[in-house]
Amino acid sequence: MICVNPNKDKELTNTKKLLDYFRKFNVKVIMSDIFKRPYFDNPPLSDTLLSGYEIEFMPEYAAFKKADVCIVFGGDGTILKIAKKASQSGAYIIGMNMGRIGYLAELEIGELSLLDPVLNAGSAEDIENIENVFVDRRMMLKCEIIRGAGTVFSSLALNEVVISKGAVSRMAGLRLKCDDKNITTYRADGIVISTPTGSTAYCMSAGGPIIDPGLDCICAVPVCPYMCLNSGAVIFSGSSVIEVEFKADKINEAFCTVDGKSTKSIYDGDIVRITKAPIETKLLRLKDTDFYTRLNEKMNLANN
Repeated sequence: MICVNPNKDKELTNTKKLLDYFRKFNVKVIMSDIFKRPYFDNPPLSDTLLSGYEIEFMPEYAAFKKADVCIVFGGDGTILKIAKKASQSGAYIIGMNMGRIGYLAELEIGELSLLDPVLNAGSAEDIENIENVFVDRRMMLKCEIIRGAGTVFSSLALNEVVISKGAVSRMAGLRLKCDDKNITTYRADGIVISTPTGSTAYCMSAGGPIIDPGLDCICAVPVCPYMCLNSGAVIFSGSSVIEVEFKADKINEAFCTVDGKSTKSIYDGDIVRITKAPIETKLLRLKDTDFYTRLNEKMNLANN
């Protein structure tokens, strides 16, 4: 399955390079049927930029169920969005970097030949046995908003869950608990609850530690906490049940955001419960590059 952020891949230039490359292989290409729909007054991309290619267009939910591998064109935000859907069916993800840094992306557009072992695989079961192809299994979080006796929202996160005060200048009261035990109460702009994968994202910006993605843990980092002499970060076991209760003493509303996308309002007494998800994201690595080498490469890009 090919997943594309058209805002990143203008005119689908790189997508078409991949489709041209696929002609050498006996692979079935699936794409979302959104490309068969007209865009305002313009004809659908399936009839223009994607015409002449053998592509099966189908509803996105069906495409993810059918796909063995999802090749994603975009930045880390696009990969995060796809990860939630691909993880449900167990599809593997290969990221093609079209963002600025691309921590999660594996390949650049000039490295299509590295796809050959995967494209030659007979089935999804064969992929994990291919020499020099590595499956990077990343833990995910399950986020629930508990209001009274009921759950009003539930979602998955590959990077992080953020509880924040929004645009108001006053700080939020946030009580942090682990396995029903009080840890501390922050007065802060917010708190980031992160996976090891998300430790190089907002968590790092908030002063949290960088965590090897092979570890099974959850990190909590307050954002601009008051009367906190260090970063205030706490790392918990991956089996922990983390709860953040919003206390509306200065502001009446806060916000819970999952992987930078889904945002829900929370109110006094609401609890954001975060646990390790029962499913994982499977990233395919086609280069024998360890996490720390990749981190140094990406950090140098960020500093340029």
